[in-house]
Formats: sequence, structure tokens, C-alpha cells
Amino acid sequence: MSKREPDPVLVVGDLMLDEAWFGRRERVCPDASAPVFRVQRRESTLGGAARVAQVLAELDVPVQVVGVIGDDPAGEELLGQLQQRGIGVDGVVVDVLRPTTVKRSHFEGIHARANTKVFRVDLESRDELSFELRAKLNHEITQVRDTASLVVVSDYGKGVVDESLVLACQGAAEVLVDPSRHASAERYAGADLISPNRDEAIHLTGQSASDPVRLAKTVSECTGVVRTVVTLDVEGAVLAGPEGVSSFPTEPVNVTDAAGAGDAFIAAIAAERRRGGSWEQCVRAANAIAARHISQPTSGVLVELKPDRCDRVASRTSLAEDVANWKTLGRRVVLTNGCFDLLHAGHISLLAEAARLGDVLVVGLNTDDSVRRLKGSDRPVQHWEDRSSLLAALACVDVVVPLSESTAHELIREVRPDVYVKGGDYQREDLAEIELLDELQIPVHLATLIPGASTTCLAQRLRDQA
Repeated sequence: MSKREPDPVLVVGDLMLDEAWFGRRERVCPDASAPVFRVQRRESTLGGAARVAQVLAELDVPVQVVGVIGDDPAGEELLGQLQQRGIGVDGVVVDVLRPTTVKRSHFEGIHARANTKVFRVDLESRDELSFELRAKLNHEITQVRDTASLVVVSDYGKGVVDESLVLACQGAAEVLVDPSRHASAERYAGADLISPNRDEAIHLTGQSASDPVRLAKTVSECTGVVRTVVTLDVEGAVLAGPEGVSSFPTEPVNVTDAAGAGDAFIAAIAAERRRGGSWEQCVRAANAIAARHISQPTSGVLVELKPDRCDRVASRTSLAEDVANWKTLGRRVVLTNGCFDLLHAGHISLLAEAARLGDVLVVGLNTDDSVRRLKGSDRPVQHWEDRSSLLAALACVDVVVPLSESTAHELIREVRPDVYVKGGDYQREDLAEIELLDELQIPVHLATLIPGASTTCLAQRLRDQA
């Protein structure tokens, strides 16, 4: 954004890219006792100061960013995501000697379900900036500082924020700081507000957390910052400043993803302060925005890595070996079965819901002969090869196997799934396989029914229109 918006919030600090790599540990490395992680999907989101800017943009606040990226693809991606959100990037400086900071988390599983984080890889440099780069960065700050409504410093300890940068931020606008847990207390002197979490406050002061009010007051005394708001997780927040001390309860929510709660908190304070809110109003608004942030799924940029689809259609013989491997690796296996003739919205809903219940979704697909026995001589409309190819093309389906029997008894015995799924048009007691499922103590999940979505209705409409 080359044209600067009036009275923007200036966000300064460590620009980061957060990546999520979804995949599977399928085998052990032949040259070492280490698992081979096969990546099948990747998502990326903005992190650090970039996430603060994103939250502000989502709150309809004009934003300018000053920070450092590397001369690499991650830097280009980060810059592109900022620009797509209308965030000003004229102050972003490229350092050819350091990488763009990337936090790369690897998750077991490939679908949007409760994935298990296996490990994280950090690509970063914590080295101090060169004298020339530091001078350039501080110059970019002063170019915007005096026309900004507020300045937010987001410090993740990656070498970008130091005392000279915080000093450069201080002008006509108020300066808000989200501190690093590794910084010295003197780094942020002169700022108007500092927002550490409990652990960061303990680090800055060397005190215990037994008295949050005293902790907040001591942070201001140690750092030379006018006001301190200490976030206390489920206990809310405490604000200490010249106006006195106030406590704020947190909003109870179901946490989906706690990452970036501090970024959302400081961004919300800045947004409310820009609108003229008091410091107490700012903290109340920040509590609400942070609660909303951690209760919603992460809005990542999805990159579907092109997997080899041919291995998703398997024989029952090869399935047995796959199931043994999955269970050795601790995978939660979900099984469903059906004809899936003329794939429609009801089918997709069932399969997506089934996939969310575990790590591997196995679909037993009735063969053409078994469909004729179940549905009549005019079915299936599509042959097994076509139906299996369509199912295998869905990201939520892991493997499709033929089901030649009229019921799924044998398939259930072969797979021994952790969950068995059928459509919501069934009642539990009406399932032909229910006695076996109860005997094997396999839970049954009846998926949400989509009214009016059925192959029979779809086939009839097609006939009527022919």
C-alpha cells in the first residue's frame, strides 16, 4: 500500500510466518531410528507483529507495518499476506543476511480435526541488526510515527526490537508494548503501556505471581512504562497506572487455538484507544476480542499438497496391513460404508463429519452387484470404478475399499475401527451390524442428516428432467 491511510496504527516489531504442516509418520527412516513424516497439507498464517497488524485490519483499523524480513520465499509470502489484507508495508525492510522468521509446526493427521502436534521447527535469527539496517529501520519508524494515531511494539526477541527502536517510536502518539520474555526491563522505558502475560511480568520484575496487583505495579516501576496490564489467562487481567488499579475477569469460552491471544489483546487495546476509549474500556474490549480470537478456528492460507491419489483405492488384503500400521502408530481409525451413488451434499457432509472423528477415514464402498441386491436392478447409476474415484478424490477420505457383502460385518471385523459412522437417516437399533458393534465395543456415530439429500431423490429428478 503505497498511499498511506490517515491516522494509522503503526505496528513495529518481529514479523513472523506461522506454518502448519499436516501429515503422517508412516515408517521409520532406513538409516536412523527416526520417523519419516510425510507431509500432505500446509497452512500458513501471520504471526508476531504481522498478526497484530492482521487483527487490527480485521477491526477496520488502518495499519502500517515496520519490520524486517529475509530475502526468501517466506518473506515474499508474508509480505503478500499483509498486502492482501490492505496493510501498509512501505516500512518493511529486507535483510539479505537473515531468514524470515518462520514457526513451522508439524501435526499428525491431514484433516481439520483435533490434530496432534508432533514437533516444531523454528527458522530464525536472533542476531542484532547491523548498524546500517538499524538506522534504516528507525528512519522508517520516524517517517510514520508522528502521523500515526498509536504505535504498537511487538517484541518476540528476534533481534529487531531494542532500546533505540523503542525510543524511535516515541513521538506524538502513545506507544503500547507487547514485551519479549527475554528482554531487559530497561528496553521499554518511556512507553505508555506495557502488556506482559504472567510469565513475562515475572521475568521483568523477578517477583512471584502470588499478588497480581503488586506484580502489575512493579512492572511499571521496573520498566519505566506509565501503565501495565498483566494478562492472567483464565483469571483475566489487571491494569495498574496513575488512575489506580483495576481487575478484569476473562470471558469464558471454548478454546480452539490459544496461539496469538496476546497479539489479539494488544491489537484490541490499540483499536479501542484509537476510537477514544479509556484505558479501562480498552482492556475490557481486549478481553472480549482475545476471547473471540482463541475460540475461533485459525484462518490459515491453505496449500493442498498434491498427493498420489492412486493409493486411496485399495484392496481388502492391503487394507489389513495398513490398519495394523495405523494402529501401531496410535492412529484413530474411522469406518463408514455405503453405495455413494451419485455423490451429493448429504454424502459430503457425512464423510467430512466422519473424518473429524479420527485420523484415518476408511470407506467401504458397495460393489455394483451388492448395490443391485440392495437397491434394485436399475442401480447403481455409476459403476464402482467411477464411484471409488470420486470418493478417493475427496481430501477427507483416506482409503476406499470394495464391499461385496450385503452388510459390513466382515469389514468391521477386519478394520476394528475406533468409531463406526452411518447416516442420520438410520436409528442405532436398526443397524444390521449393531450386535457385532456392541460385542466389539465399537462406538457408533450417526452423522447429521441433510434434509432432502438422497441419491433416490436425485436420480428421480434427473429422470423427470430427461
